[in-house]
Amino acid sequence: MGGKIDEIKLSFTKTLIVCKMSNEYSRSFWTELDQLQAICRSCFGVAEMSEIPKDEVISRIEDVIVQIVYQISTSTEPYIQLRVRTNWKNAVYIPNEGLQMCDEPTLKTIAFGHSSTREKFGLIMKVLAKVYKLLQTDQVATKRDLYYEEPQLFKKQTVLDQLVDEIACLLEVPRRWLNVVATSKGCLVGDLTFSGPDAEQVDCSQSTNGVMVPTLVDLVDNFESKTARFILVVEKDATFQRLQDDCFAANMQCIMITGKGVPDVNTRLMIKKMWNALQIPVLGLFDADPHGIEIMCVYRFGSLAQSHDSQSLALPFLKWIGVFPSDIKRLHLPADVVTALTNRAVVKCRDMLTRPYVAHFARLRNELTLMAENRQKAEIQALTRLSAKYLSQVFIPTKIKHGDWI
Repeated sequence: MGGKIDEIKLSFTKTLIVCKMSNEYSRSFWTELDQLQAICRSCFGVAEMSEIPKDEVISRIEDVIVQIVYQISTSTEPYIQLRVRTNWKNAVYIPNEGLQMCDEPTLKTIAFGHSSTREKFGLIMKVLAKVYKLLQTDQVATKRDLYYEEPQLFKKQTVLDQLVDEIACLLEVPRRWLNVVATSKGCLVGDLTFSGPDAEQVDCSQSTNGVMVPTLVDLVDNFESKTARFILVVEKDATFQRLQDDCFAANMQCIMITGKGVPDVNTRLMIKKMWNALQIPVLGLFDADPHGIEIMCVYRFGSLAQSHDSQSLALPFLKWIGVFPSDIKRLHLPADVVTALTNRAVVKCRDMLTRPYVAHFARLRNELTLMAENRQKAEIQALTRLSAKYLSQVFIPTKIKHGDWI
């Protein structure tokens, strides 16, 4: 096994020596990436991110309330109907766009007259009132702010979070257009400057640990980069920091961004805005396990729960560079860094194979099938067993040189 790993290391090292001269990559090294850039610009262009006027959002809330008042006036138990946001039958995949709500979705009824839904009906009315006030007074609040106004009412932060998302889906608007935002958890680094929400100039190349993605991403503008050739989306913060320790962003002329696991809305929106401004390829680095591939799919195709906002959140131009399940065998990763899939994880793989977008990408389907059949997974960190800087100096550069992405 040791001899095989040494052979792989030597092969990739020779590739780098040919491609890399005086710490700079030759022009031929970027050929595949340049072709990808041209294709993405042709297929996707600048993504439209239309806005609904605030008065229109207010009007939609008023329509909901008027309907409830009418129900009461006609001696009908008041109720509202919500889309079932966890049902895959309620979403369709549009190539080069992402998941979108279907025209005739399955609905669930939240009625005041039913004991099982009475409390939720009341909570929805309460949150609607709070959102209405925020819009009328032109104020912005975080979900955490709203929760701590009446923690005894909502009991848990997740309850409030779900209510806000349900209301956004009911009104068919992005959550941020309710003037309700979430504190960002993503961060980025590299040759990028932009104007922040307060018009301050932010330089992402000056931070060693990364710049936090602003909470009010809609107000971020004026993106500029002099040298960045691509954007690298990194699944986990630990990998992001490891690459930053290797000066990856500077050496590879890229911008790195991480959502630190399952990405928040602000991180996804920030990537979409960077793509619109810079029009450079967006690559993604994720674990070779069901959870990592799921996160990649959320970035690229959008999430089922937020399919009403895919226009601004889905990143159809993102290309997955690994770690692929097939990389486990191809790189002869040592057995002690390869983990067996649980039965639950295998079921997750097979469930993902039924997703509407998988049928459009043969390699994605093949990788999921391989993982389910081999019952093996590996994290990005497993590559460090080949060498300490294998990820930054061999794995990613080789993927870029050979255009090995999905």
